[in-house]
Amino acid sequence: MTKTNKKAAAKTAARPPRKEAGQAPSSRKSRKPAAAAATSAAPVASPSIVPGRQTKKGSILALLQRPEGAAIGELIEVTGWQVHSVRAALTGLRKEGKELVRDKNAAGVTLYRIAEAR
Repeated sequence: MTKTNKKAAAKTAARPPRKEAGQAPSSRKSRKPAAAAATSAAPVASPSIVPGRQTKKGSILALLQRPEGAAIGELIEVTGWQVHSVRAALTGLRKEGKELVRDKNAAGVTLYRIAEAR
């Protein structure tokens, strides 16, 4: 027997026996007792009571909902994203049905904001 054959034989011997083809694989969920699943039914709090974590998309929406809106630079600072990622997020908001208004301030900086509901 060569060296590589000895190693392969040792690995095979160390493995647990294979399951038969007719047996279904057991999952971790099926190993838990059924009583544990029944007792874990805790009351679920409504989403309006439990505050969710602030997401980057939520941060962008908060800035865009301000009356003056937000510049790309502000959105980059808040999210830590690159310019193309912020612009893609704005496009995603448009595709979700949000109407974005683009204005320029006195300094010539483009500001984005969500249009007021009519």
